[in-house]
Amino acid sequence: MISCTEFIPAYSELFTYLEEHYGADEVQRYWDHCFRPEGQSDTILGGHIRRSGIRGCFDYWSWSLNEEAADFTMYLNEPAGWFLLRMHHCPSKGRLLDLKSSCGLEPYSRYCLHCDGYRHSVRPFGLEYIYNYCGTDQAACSLLIYDPKRFDGRVIPDANTEIMDRRAAQNEYLHRQFHNGVDQGVAYLGSRFGDAVVTDYLQTFTRHFYRDLETRIRADGPAALKAHLERIYALEHASDVLFARLDGQTLEVQITRCPAVTYMRSVSHAPSPWYVQTTRVVMETIAADTGYVFTLDAYDEETGAASYTFRRSDR
Repeated sequence: MISCTEFIPAYSELFTYLEEHYGADEVQRYWDHCFRPEGQSDTILGGHIRRSGIRGCFDYWSWSLNEEAADFTMYLNEPAGWFLLRMHHCPSKGRLLDLKSSCGLEPYSRYCLHCDGYRHSVRPFGLEYIYNYCGTDQAACSLLIYDPKRFDGRVIPDANTEIMDRRAAQNEYLHRQFHNGVDQGVAYLGSRFGDAVVTDYLQTFTRHFYRDLETRIRADGPAALKAHLERIYALEHASDVLFARLDGQTLEVQITRCPAVTYMRSVSHAPSPWYVQTTRVVMETIAADTGYVFTLDAYDEETGAASYTFRRSDR
């Protein structure tokens, strides 16, 4: 499992992978796929707007940005027909900038442009969308969504304006919807380019993002992997599903149910046939790079329950 707390680097690495192998147009095609998914009448944002009009923008970002522990201020003036989101510090771009500084992971050069896809969700309802990219190099931006039938071109907070102001420290970073994003990414690669490309992308992501973990495993053995898993499952509020037993240079792991699969099924998202690779390929790559062997001994498609072994290659 790639944790939802690890999704942002996986997302950025997917964009980089697509551009390096298939060109910038393929990245745009993927963004269009995300924000205009085939066979669905609405995106999540679109569903909110369909139910509540422009207030749906306030409802959607209230949910997502609080779960992402963002620094932001939102304004909604329904009578005047406008919604303004000022992102003081984007949790996604901020996380990528931190990773670049801490471990050298290079953010996708046009990462922030993916948010322009939200216009696909608002325009079918007669709303317009302006995205201000000034400040994205410092993880800041803003967007304005408005109803051209009511908006007079002036953003003036008044007695009709609702305001939500939040700082990252007020919330926990746990946006489980990102599990769907991990699956959506590997499903796109698998269905469009085949299994080998899914494997290659996950190997590339692993070697870029988990390089520090690999260094710790080389130094401390599978105890480092055990500590990593315990931390990740604790962040997912799922410590109770993880059982890890260390015997010398062998780590045996049992997952009674995958928190990612549990979430996806709770929102009627059936995991793709490629989702299991986010465990198998990631772990196989870490093992191969550090002198170990990974064996996925069992995996249940319905619940994501799994058992696997990580052991020295000479045993």
